[in-house]
Amino acid sequence: MRLFLILFLIHGFLCAAGTSTQAKEQSPSPEHLEFFEREVRPLLATHCYECHSTQAKRVEANLLLDSRSSHLQGGDSGAAVIPGDASASLLIEAVHYDSYEMPPKGKLSDEDIQTLTRWVDIGAPWPNEPAPTKETVQEFDLENRKANFWVWQPIQTPEVPPIHNADWVNNDIDYFILSQLEQAHIKPSRDAERTAVLRRLYFDLIGLPPTADEVKAFIQNKNPQATEHVVDQLLESPHFGERWGRHWLDIVRYAESRGHEFDNDTPNAFQYRDYVIRALNADVPYDQFVREHIAGDLLQNPRLHPKDKFNESVLGTGFWFLGEWVHSPVDIRKDEADRFDNMIDVFSKTFLGVTVACARCHDHKYDAISTADYYSLSGFLQSSDYRQVRFESMEQNRKTA
Repeated sequence: MRLFLILFLIHGFLCAAGTSTQAKEQSPSPEHLEFFEREVRPLLATHCYECHSTQAKRVEANLLLDSRSSHLQGGDSGAAVIPGDASASLLIEAVHYDSYEMPPKGKLSDEDIQTLTRWVDIGAPWPNEPAPTKETVQEFDLENRKANFWVWQPIQTPEVPPIHNADWVNNDIDYFILSQLEQAHIKPSRDAERTAVLRRLYFDLIGLPPTADEVKAFIQNKNPQATEHVVDQLLESPHFGERWGRHWLDIVRYAESRGHEFDNDTPNAFQYRDYVIRALNADVPYDQFVREHIAGDLLQNPRLHPKDKFNESVLGTGFWFLGEWVHSPVDIRKDEADRFDNMIDVFSKTFLGVTVACARCHDHKYDAISTADYYSLSGFLQSSDYRQVRFESMEQNRKTA
């Protein structure tokens, strides 16, 4: 009876110890969990997950390190972690470069090694979460997307469709219009009256109606080139840049204040606005216009104002910094990331006609744009800075420098 009682008590102590150990493993302290999330998981994700996670393209040595169970199970060489005993854990041995040398791209700092050692010694705490599973992700194939999506194909000149009323046609575009009209059995509208043509030209090119005297002069002008002369006259008008500059300013989200709750003024925003108007009125080539926007401050031979001789090219870079700015953001890093995201979004839509900003969180669903492309562009922008500089002329700038 005494022997039975002793065995019963031993069994009870063992069960209690097992239950206590299990509870300890399943319920790490909040402080230990915070330590894991703040210090350990980022280390593992940065230095280990590329080769030892369920999302790795190829798992090395059959070892996964993205869950607690995988640490305990280990890989080809056995368990990676012995909770509570860092000196016996292969993970700690490997990061010390004692036998294995992990990560292979370079040894961790002493501080990072101490962090992992402490984590194992306190029992390798890990949140009670399901182990990740392998996701089936379609590999991003840039060349395949370029080859199969129509938008990335080189521009080709299509053959004009056959038509019946060839006398109506003035240019190749008319072939396509008339072809659709004839298929629908619709006759083309008659030519517009001269007054209507004049009003359309004025509203389209300068956004203002012609005066009564201008209408009268145009009607009385029997020159076959009268319409072309009006077009040339309107293109030379300073109102042309004001009219069409508004379209461009809309695209680059021009505003003279920052929005958000305080809506603070954007210093010297008008300088960029006037630059756009002057560029359109001066008929600046589009490729030059684009270069000035992207890197106008880096051009060795910038475009100068014809009269005042100040640097026009540098003003184009002002478009980068026109977006909404949050006043006193709570999360400074997020606000900074959002500002650069806005720059990327506006730049890609304006100059590329694509939505690169979609790749902030994942490879683009449709276009040939990867997250690597997005963050490469983001890194390029983050290497630049915004500042207000007094700039009157090239000579003045050299003196200032």
